[in-house]
Amino acid sequence: MRPLIGVTCSFEQTNGGSPRLRAFINAAYTDAVFAAGGIPFPIPTPADVDPALLEDVLVRCDGLLLTGGPDLHPRHYAQAPHPKTEVLHERRDRFDIALFRRADELRRPILAICLGCQIASVGRGGCLVQHVDDLPRERPVRHYSDDHGSVYHDVDLVPGSRIAEIVGRTRLEVNSRHHQVVDATRLGERLTAVGFAPDGTVEAAESSDGRFLIAVQWHPEDMTDRVEHRRLFEALVREAARSQ
Repeated sequence: MRPLIGVTCSFEQTNGGSPRLRAFINAAYTDAVFAAGGIPFPIPTPADVDPALLEDVLVRCDGLLLTGGPDLHPRHYAQAPHPKTEVLHERRDRFDIALFRRADELRRPILAICLGCQIASVGRGGCLVQHVDDLPRERPVRHYSDDHGSVYHDVDLVPGSRIAEIVGRTRLEVNSRHHQVVDATRLGERLTAVGFAPDGTVEAAESSDGRFLIAVQWHPEDMTDRVEHRRLFEALVREAARSQ
């Protein structure tokens, strides 16, 4: 039986015509899970974070895919918003970090992408750099485009790391569209930085306690035509199948 992979949804209030709340998901995520042999289970953002609801959701999920989006509110790591910070809708801001923490406690296999990577670090007590251009860097790299499109750069992976073994290489080209990064000096507990952009910023992290938590700052769902990115979803589905 194909494992069920919970997938977090984007959430926003529309402004045109009659304003309404909208939960949605980019098909690239669900297509990647289907292609990897799993069944995507979209998790719409509820109005309230109910611990019993978290249990009911996660008992049905063999694994979890944390998707991208705007910025986590910096109150989660005791900072005020930066002028460039674009905070998530409050419903998703509350729910996604609570969902991650409970899934982490339950040791569900987790693949965390972009915003999800940041949630994984903050959810384990880490901090973010709210605007990457504020970092002193000897070799600056473009991590985002002003039109919200992707830019591309290489990432070097630590040899012997779990993610390097999954993708089958220690250097790969990635697509990048983020202006925040995890703070390398305050990474979440039991996380190890294992992927770096040429400017030294952290692009990938994994759990140091042996469980399956892979966090990447790029968007592999949009690069599944390349085998190395496709393997991340295959690894998630494979690990989720073991927990059925």
